[in-house]
Amino acid sequence: MKFTKLASATLLSLATISVSKAVTLDIEITNLTQAQSFTPRLVIAHDNTVDAFEVGQPATSALAWLAEAGVIDDEQNADSSGANFEALLGPVDTDNSSNTWHRFGGLLAPKATLSYEFNTMDKPYLSLLSMLIPTNDAFVGMDSVEIPTAPGTYTYYLNAYDAGTELNDELNSARTDIVEAGTGIALGGYGIPGVAGGGAPTRIVDLGTGGTGVGAQVVNGEVEDGEDGPVHIHRNTLGDTDNAAGASDLDSTVHRWLNPVARVVITVPAP
Repeated sequence: MKFTKLASATLLSLATISVSKAVTLDIEITNLTQAQSFTPRLVIAHDNTVDAFEVGQPATSALAWLAEAGVIDDEQNADSSGANFEALLGPVDTDNSSNTWHRFGGLLAPKATLSYEFNTMDKPYLSLLSMLIPTNDAFVGMDSVEIPTAPGTYTYYLNAYDAGTELNDELNSARTDIVEAGTGIALGGYGIPGVAGGGAPTRIVDLGTGGTGVGAQVVNGEVEDGEDGPVHIHRNTLGDTDNAAGASDLDSTVHRWLNPVARVVITVPAP
C-alpha cells in the first residue's frame, strides 16, 4: 500500500527549478503553535512511488505509529517493527532506491526553530512529518514537494492533519470515570511516549503529563472508542475549562491552534 499523503504546503517564494540532482539542503522548521510540541521529524527525499499519506484515504500502519506515538523507527519502539516508517522506507541515511530518509531531533517546543542538513541523494521530492503533542493522532507534514536545485530560499507553511486512527478523546490515561460503551473499559491515553503520561486524573498543566487529542462526545460517562478516519484536516483540540472533570483533559484556552502550525524554510546552497 502506498503511504498516505501527509500535508499541504503553501509555497511562498519560488526560484527556477531545474532537473533534480544530488544536493544537501538546509531545512529549517518553526513550530508556530503556542502549546503543541512536535516529536522528532521524519524527513524523506524520494521518487514518485512514495506518498506519505492521502487525504480522504485510510492511514497506513506507519502513519498511525507516527501520528499516535511519534514513532518512526525501531530505535524508538521495537514493538512497531514491521509496521513503522523504517520498515517501509528501508535503512536510514542510505540510498534505498526509491528514497532516503532521516529522523531529526528531539521535541520541538512551541514557537521554537531548529535547522538540519539533509543529503537528498538524487531524489526529486521531499516530505516531512511529525506528531503534535498532546494530541491523540494529529500530525503536521509536507508531502512530495519538488526539491529545488537552483540556489535560493524556499518557504512553505504546513497544516495539521488527523490520521483518523484513534478517537480524539483528550483523556488522561489515569482517568477511570469515562468508559468505552459496551465494554466498560476505562478510556484515556495508552501510556506510550507523546500520547499520555499518566499521573493524577486531572487536567494536564505541562506538556507530556497526560492529555491527548480532540474531544469525543461523552454520554452518561460512556464514549464509543475506535477510529474516526480517513485522514482529514484536524478539527483542533476541543478542550474545556473544567480543571477537575469534564469530557477533556486539555485546557481550551491553552492547547488550541489554527492552521498553519509550522513553517519550513529550505535553503539550497550555491555550488
